[in-house]
Amino acid sequence: MKKQVLILILVCVAGLTGLAQNTGEFPVPLSDPAKRGKLKAHLNYGSITVRGTARKDVLVKYSGKDESSRKPQENPDGLKRISGGSLNLEVSENNNEVKVQSGSWSNKMSLEIEVPVGFDLKVSSYNDGDIFISNVQGEVEITTYNGEITAQNISGSVVANTYNGDVKITFDKVSSVPMSYSTYNGDIDLTFPAGLKATLKMKTQRGEILSAFDMNVMKNEPVQKKDSGSGSFKIVLDEWVKAEIGGGGPEISMRNYNGDIKIRKKGS
Repeated sequence: MKKQVLILILVCVAGLTGLAQNTGEFPVPLSDPAKRGKLKAHLNYGSITVRGTARKDVLVKYSGKDESSRKPQENPDGLKRISGGSLNLEVSENNNEVKVQSGSWSNKMSLEIEVPVGFDLKVSSYNDGDIFISNVQGEVEITTYNGEITAQNISGSVVANTYNGDVKITFDKVSSVPMSYSTYNGDIDLTFPAGLKATLKMKTQRGEILSAFDMNVMKNEPVQKKDSGSGSFKIVLDEWVKAEIGGGGPEISMRNYNGDIKIRKKGS
């Protein structure tokens, strides 16, 4: 089996007058361009953009800077500061799976990645990490902690989770698979094709649920739960709002705390 591995380590050093800047790009060949591939991209500190294109390979563009760098100052030992931590990026390809990742916590990086349209994605970031995805046909999984999530012109499925930031997804076509979306501080704003058939499960603590679709909202009944070990039981009122669109279908789960849930119809 054909196997290709690319490793790239980037090191940036601050100059004497300000922040060091490091930018560049390089293509990553696929083992079999005729077959579907997958991208796994992760940053500890920074933002990621992924776009589907007519390419037969993957193009990785990067930019980063040593934000801790500044004009040299003498410390109590009489030493001058020259640089902070280094910037690093590792890229590999194996059997059409491309991995792009950086373990740096101190130096912010931005990635712009172009992939073939028919690609699956697993994209994540942690600190100050907005994620933007567009024009992809496949299964998309997005996770960040401090950042917004935006996905446009998606044909397939999306699972997206963040803590601080809005989640905004626009579908051209929807796969018949379960999907879920969550954020603590932010809106969940989803746009679906008019012919959507789905069962929705929604919960917001401090916001509203708004929809452009006609929905069959199901009655919220108390649920009795029994502990078979102790013999005790309790009654639980499920706070989820459950509804069907187009007669029902795969479950789409949406949950936030501070923010609204908005369900839009494409073209309306």
